[in-house]
Amino acid sequence: MPDYGRDLEFGYFLTPDADDPARLLTAAKELDELGFELLGVQDHPYIGRFLDTWTLLSVIVARTSRLRVFPDVASLPLRPPAVLAKSAATLDLLSGGRVELGLGAGAFWDAIAAMGGPLRSPGESIEALREAIDVIRLVWSDERAVRSDGNTYSLHGLHPGPRPAHDIGIWLGVYKPKGLALVGSTGDGWLPTMGYLDPGPAMSEAHARIDEAAEAAGRDPATIRRIYNLDGLAPAAELVPLITDLAIEYGMDGFMFAGPATRDELTRLAAEVVPAVRNAVLAERA
Repeated sequence: MPDYGRDLEFGYFLTPDADDPARLLTAAKELDELGFELLGVQDHPYIGRFLDTWTLLSVIVARTSRLRVFPDVASLPLRPPAVLAKSAATLDLLSGGRVELGLGAGAFWDAIAAMGGPLRSPGESIEALREAIDVIRLVWSDERAVRSDGNTYSLHGLHPGPRPAHDIGIWLGVYKPKGLALVGSTGDGWLPTMGYLDPGPAMSEAHARIDEAAEAAGRDPATIRRIYNLDGLAPAAELVPLITDLAIEYGMDGFMFAGPATRDELTRLAAEVVPAVRNAVLAERA
């Protein structure tokens, strides 16, 4: 897939493990100090050893000054979209515009059901995701009162607000054709994860589906963010060509590292990997 020409951003994909909360906050502060742009926190509320993602993000923005944060990705079946929209807008206002919204249709359905959430078929989950995006944007709107008549989510004369501090991006963590089409027609970004989708023909086909849907909706495919969750860490000699290839050949523009978030490891990424990738991509584009 060709390069879309967007500026690159780098961040970290944090696991909200409750065993060492202080380390999570320290890692976030170190990422902020080292110049990373993004911090994503996975959202699996049914995992007992995990902290709540939105609460953790709220504390992180209070301890940092530059990082943009987002759930990577929010579990929609356990987070009603109107309330999720209000939470995101509130945190965006409190942080000075540093919140984005990663959103997923749902996974691990038995665990969701065990927590009181719904069981949905693949078709139902994508339709619910489509309705949720509409609801979220209505809650962020300037309208005096809003309505939305969906099969899963409805609004009946809701007074929306508050508006977020900036236009929050809705980035979808989806993989199947209908979900990819939704990214192209409606979403602001795509948020796949290595292991679920690796570089290769399937990734190129996924981009093509997004682009086709974007063009059918009258949108420029290059306006859609493409953020990739990397799987673990590797030496710079391996990471630099991998990420450069993801940017140039596969059109990704955001890269979320994952793995041991030690100060030494984060410093290595910031000092060796990130600038080398930026230089390599600039050279390829030139």
